[in-house]
Amino acid sequence: MIALLLDYYLIFEIVMTNNSFEKHLASVSKSDIQDFLTEMTEPCYESTLLHIAFPDMNIIRCSTLELYQHHFILFHILYQLKDYYFQKNQFLSVHFMRIQLLNYPETGHCRYFDDVYQQFCSALCEKECQYCDFHKRLVGETELDRQSMRYFYLDTSNYYKLDEKTAELFIKGTWEILSNYDLYKESFKILGLSETSDIHRIKKQYRKLVKQYHPDKSGESAEQFYPVNNAYQLLMRIIPLMKTQGSSI
Repeated sequence: MIALLLDYYLIFEIVMTNNSFEKHLASVSKSDIQDFLTEMTEPCYESTLLHIAFPDMNIIRCSTLELYQHHFILFHILYQLKDYYFQKNQFLSVHFMRIQLLNYPETGHCRYFDDVYQQFCSALCEKECQYCDFHKRLVGETELDRQSMRYFYLDTSNYYKLDEKTAELFIKGTWEILSNYDLYKESFKILGLSETSDIHRIKKQYRKLVKQYHPDKSGESAEQFYPVNNAYQLLMRIIPLMKTQGSSI
């Protein structure tokens, strides 16, 4: 009898759990998200779409677990929309800092999408091939990572798998970036670099500016050196977090 009651309890718990996800998902207007994606002219980061999907959500005050669940719902929708846009010959790039909708290159041009530079290769390739000779060797690895991420967000059970503690670990890197996003953009300007610059390019530019503005030279140089040094330190802290997070949030 006790075993039977436990079975009923587990079934009830599963049903209620599934209802929780479905209710949360149903509260989001997919058409509002699609309208925004269609009209956007430059990449946006996740917080922008969170405000569109959940206009009453207070990102600052909600718990870490609530933030994760809102994030999961949004990315669940975005990965569903990837399939929809693919049928329309469009590519939806999903990354917590760089979400954008792009048209695929014309036939005969490489379709390899660079996640860092946020653009297609578009080099000429053989008529019936989607990738140039160089990217044929890379597409397998990147596609595997993308599919793995897609499966994670389409598996609704992952909505429930984190508790408050594990959710905090999951998004810790993301908060570090989002809370410093304006400084992140400004740091590239201070160093005289574009936001697509990689760590190697940043370090090279930093060494160049250190020689130019080292504080040992003069007081005036010191005033220019410290902002450069702070910008460099911030980028060296945040960019590795971006790589760790990848497309995860």
